[in-house]
Amino acid sequence: MTISDLKKRAIKSISIVGNGPVSKADAPMIDKADFVLRFNSAPACGAAGERVDALLLNRARVYMSKRINPVALHRAPEVWVNDIRENGDVDWLFTKECKQSHLGFGPITKARGHLKEFDPFERSNPTTGASIIAEILDVMPDVEIHLFGFTHQGKQHTHDWDAEKLWVDRLCEEGRIRRYLTSGPKVRRSLKGRIEYAFRFLEKRSKHYIYNKLLHSSSSTKKRIFGQDA
Repeated sequence: MTISDLKKRAIKSISIVGNGPVSKADAPMIDKADFVLRFNSAPACGAAGERVDALLLNRARVYMSKRINPVALHRAPEVWVNDIRENGDVDWLFTKECKQSHLGFGPITKARGHLKEFDPFERSNPTTGASIIAEILDVMPDVEIHLFGFTHQGKQHTHDWDAEKLWVDRLCEEGRIRRYLTSGPKVRRSLKGRIEYAFRFLEKRSKHYIYNKLLHSSSSTKKRIFGQDA
């Protein structure tokens, strides 16, 4: 399934959960959406909301299954790769755990078009968050978009964080999306949540070794992740 496929369902609202902190006040709103999308390592899953209907990865070659929040990996029925298949595939455990789809260059190209107004020299690559926002706005213009954990800050110098913040600020002002930035204590895992995380961590790490080291050689796993350039 991809964003285009969501149009066939009665999806009226989507929660997009970034990798930034989420307050206790905002966290309960995440699971109220019709569809919950988390991306990259999905660190907040199981603390800031329980649901994940799809995981979006910026590049298969960067994120193997062992780098993902094990609770999110266990719960996600699908993984979307923001790239073309020729550039790399998800590892063998991902293939076992989730149904995969490659989104191609469409989302990042659309995001670059939006950001050009704020970044005229196109100095950077759009983030995963900006890419999927642009894709949803284009394919599902009437859907409600709720953003959580979006601070527009990061260590990666390949992204123009200021340009993306200005773009999202304007979208919020226009009422096209809603960004949740309530101040106050940040959400933390409950005791039950910490126990589940520990269990899933051990389970997924064991399976990672089995699928990516034993059932398939390390070289074949590497070739799968890095695609035709391996």
